Amino acid sequence: MADVFDRGRKEKEFNVGDQMYLSTKNLDTVYTGFLDSCKLGPIRTVHKHGYELNLPPGLKLHHVFNPGSLKPYEQPARLSRPQAVILHDGTVGQIVEAVLKKRQRKGNTQYLIRWVGEVKATWEPLENLHPVTGLIKAFEAK
Repeated sequence: MADVFDRGRKEKEFNVGDQMYLSTKNLDTVYTGFLDSCKLGPIRTVHKHGYELNLPPGLKLHHVFNPGSLKPYEQPARLSRPQAVILHDGTVGQIVEAVLKKRQRKGNTQYLIRWVGEVKATWEPLENLHPVTGLIKAFEAK
């Protein structure tokens, strides 16, 4: 019976030193409802036996948890400001990879810009894009 249940179930494997989130779903916490966060962490794994976690001393919880209440911690894609580069005119800026879209907001023209080395594109006003007028003209010509 157990092998039928476990057939479609993925086995969670964590290593010692991995950071993970602990679900607060079955924990008795001070806050209730939407005021409480749904997970604690990131918390580092100390032992693999039953997944012992290095909890802060203020938490009055048992430090061993089953893998069902743990989720791996994923490092955010962008931790700091993008790398600045020195442009040809001597100013500091970023390199534009592509102009994606155009829109009008409150009478101002904005362009959706994809930056080199960035995950997300940003909407930038036309006044900020004077160094890349060639890319904007090429986009308008499409």
